[in-house]
Amino acid sequence: KAVVSTQSTGVYDRSLFHVKYIMNLRLGEKKAVIRDSEFFANFEEGETRFKLADVDLRNVSNPTIDLIGKAISLYNGACSKRPAYASSRSRNLPLKYVGIVSNQRCEESYSKRRNKIKEPYEIFAYHATAKNNIRSIIQTNLDPSRKAVHGRAHGDGCYFSEHPEFSASYGQDCMIIFRLLLIEGEYTKVQPDRGGFCQQLVLKDAALFKPTFVLWFIDSPPEPEC
Repeated sequence: KAVVSTQSTGVYDRSLFHVKYIMNLRLGEKKAVIRDSEFFANFEEGETRFKLADVDLRNVSNPTIDLIGKAISLYNGACSKRPAYASSRSRNLPLKYVGIVSNQRCEESYSKRRNKIKEPYEIFAYHATAKNNIRSIIQTNLDPSRKAVHGRAHGDGCYFSEHPEFSASYGQDCMIIFRLLLIEGEYTKVQPDRGGFCQQLVLKDAALFKPTFVLWFIDSPPEPEC
């Protein structure tokens, strides 16, 4: 017997590309929940970009708006644990475009690792880079074995920050928000604050992170390519 729980979860109809139900179906002890990744699969492979000046964030009937709003909120620091650090850094650049990333290969490798963990712990983190690197990162993800442009003060791996203000010092044109799967013993924390937020997180396994959003701070970013 299906029971509508008190906790609401968006269940999306992939063919119609809009919210079909707002409910959480429960069959016995098993919950049928649609993950974010299934909704991201609605987008074309690569980056689907939106100019914020043309986006009506009030349009709650479109789930794509929720994703764009989430990216904006993550960048602007909608978190009570970050203001102390943010106040010590230069102000974030204004956002001009938000790109939503779909990469099936990254999603499959990430999901494979996540599904092996009973209670996965996932966060969003930031990685700034030159605009010319965006295409390759979207297509193939970051490469932990690649020689780092800015050095590797805390060992080999890919570097992320839980503070966009910190990441911004490594790139002024764009920034990527990654989804990270944090497994004990498989990442390094650098200078965590009292709230647990780290200036840097270092991961060596590309299956533990995937590009999710691209933030653009320039008026004329390169055309998105798949």
